[in-house]
Amino acid sequence: MATKIKLNRPSKMQFSGNVDVNGDVWKYSRDGPVGVVKMQDPMSPLNNYYEIKILNKGRRTAIGIGMGTMGYSMSAMPGWNSQCIGYHADDAKLFHENGMGKNMGAPTCTEGDVMGCGVLFDVDEGPNYVRVFFTKNGKLVGERVKMKRPLYGLYPIVGMHSMNETVQYLGHSVCTDIEGIEDNEMIVNNSAPRDLWLRSNAIRFLHGGLVLEYFGNAQLGQDVGIAQSLYPLTRSSHYFEMKIESAGQDGWLAIGLASNTYPLHRHPGWNPGGIGYHADNGQLYIERGHGVNFGPTCTTGDTMGCGILYADDSEVEFSSEDSEDEEWEKKNAPVHNFYDDYYYGGNHQNVFVFKNSNGKSKSGDHEVTVFFTKNNQKVGETKAKVPKGGFYPVVAMLSAGERVTVDFTPITG
Repeated sequence: MATKIKLNRPSKMQFSGNVDVNGDVWKYSRDGPVGVVKMQDPMSPLNNYYEIKILNKGRRTAIGIGMGTMGYSMSAMPGWNSQCIGYHADDAKLFHENGMGKNMGAPTCTEGDVMGCGVLFDVDEGPNYVRVFFTKNGKLVGERVKMKRPLYGLYPIVGMHSMNETVQYLGHSVCTDIEGIEDNEMIVNNSAPRDLWLRSNAIRFLHGGLVLEYFGNAQLGQDVGIAQSLYPLTRSSHYFEMKIESAGQDGWLAIGLASNTYPLHRHPGWNPGGIGYHADNGQLYIERGHGVNFGPTCTTGDTMGCGILYADDSEVEFSSEDSEDEEWEKKNAPVHNFYDDYYYGGNHQNVFVFKNSNGKSKSGDHEVTVFFTKNNQKVGETKAKVPKGGFYPVVAMLSAGERVTVDFTPITG
């Protein structure tokens, strides 16, 4: 299995008063109600799977992993209450909106075991439905379970209920559809292009869709080869990278963000709805074909990155209060419902602000700070208005022999 990544905002979690939190290690420390840890970033298509490792089984191994609504009880094991599902280590049962578990032919778990939980968004289950699955030590257990996605998404939830139980959060990752995998073994970060890419032009996909080669005519400006991610960036998937395996003949490569209707024959940033950092000249392009000096050039062996900074970097208030009321969810809704415009602007200095022909800034209520990197070092940042539907990662090439490797889940934050 591929290396997992940590959420870019790991401090944003909610935990019960009887759970001691030491970074990624969580311990049930005082007898009483169930101890719950709930992350405050919902599962997304680019962070659709997470794992925990059991470091100490405590008295009873009363440990559960799952996901549920943002208002799920902070004193109930995953799956006991409505809008939640969980896999429990002690009896290997599936709990789905019910305090009575169901045998699913899964093994129990103990110290040293790794428990995983994931959600498949790209399934034909009807509006607002997904499939949830569980793993033990990287192998699928039981069947994929159909579940209705709550209004504001599904949030990772871990429960413990006996003294000294201790688990470690191992991180989130991208996981592909697991149907047909021999011996129930899951594949991570090895999906086909259709599982990762929304649209493309003049691009050949290799090695499961993460290695891209240019195969256009390389003669005119409209011969750009471009690939656009299947899903937009979100708070929990806020950054991606491409490594230049070969700069080809001219090194006309670029990385950036664009709307889901951006033209497929134009480099990132050349047209409205796009922004891009170009390798050949180090210039930044924002919605027009004339760039501005921005950073260093890039060539074979360099890694270029692009991401979004958020203004609100504060921690969530820790609370043990229970609330399952839909009105509470609406009142406390996060700003990042993953199918809507999630992004809200920051307050940064030393940035480029694009202005239209009449001199007025194009920034608005959904303005964000977009940043770029070279070899893990920040190059610079700029403000940009998020197009309707979100900002989708894009990579582009325009000369013979160009080849890149894309990483949607680099370790960040």
